[in-house]
Amino acid sequence: MNSRIVLLNLTSMFLVSALVMAASAQTRIMGVDVGNKFRYSVAASWSSDDPNATAPPYIVDYKNTEWVEVSVTAVSGTNITGNFTQRLWNETERTVETWVDVDAGNGSLLLFFISANLTAGDTLYDSSSYSTRLINGTVPRTYLGGERDTNYLNVTSHDGTNTTGSLYWDKLTGVLVDQFTENTYQTGNSTYSWSVEFQIISSDLWVVPEFSTWTPALLLLIALTSATIIVARQRARIRTP
Repeated sequence: MNSRIVLLNLTSMFLVSALVMAASAQTRIMGVDVGNKFRYSVAASWSSDDPNATAPPYIVDYKNTEWVEVSVTAVSGTNITGNFTQRLWNETERTVETWVDVDAGNGSLLLFFISANLTAGDTLYDSSSYSTRLINGTVPRTYLGGERDTNYLNVTSHDGTNTTGSLYWDKLTGVLVDQFTENTYQTGNSTYSWSVEFQIISSDLWVVPEFSTWTPALLLLIALTSATIIVARQRARIRTP
């Protein structure tokens, strides 16, 4: 199994029922630029009361994954092109070139990027599969040491498989920061369940917490410490014959 299949599975997880309501077309805004990188931790689980059952290959692939990273290589119109790298726990890596149109909702990077600055009731994409998937709202959440406004979408389906999940995107950039899916289904007398979670763990856009999250006391402590070090060094030079 390669990274492209992993991407397709992540996309297909959320082709399920969601809140549907009237929504007008939105202007799509690109929130990322060439060179931006976004790395995610990956967690997966699978269980069954059938002693002969085995986990699906894509779940096994997720469980063998240490992290995945998307690096933006081109931005044109509403299209984002990037390299998708999957790092396995055995220290091997797989990289494929991928893309997404954040307006039409095409490409294998779907869900990793949406338009920036969407609000509640805006459509996720304008494709037929996603035009009824609407942003539920905006909430503050903390990622990479800083609090950010995040757009979220909750999904649920009971069509043969009980599926629940949630996705969060940084509002200012449209970048996926967190997603969780849990599925349960029954075949005969056996029950099967699995879950997958992606969560952002690093990005060149958010290297350190924004200064707005630093308290005045912490900034004062840093300044006093730096001044003390400078004075001590100057005194040491004076004492040296």
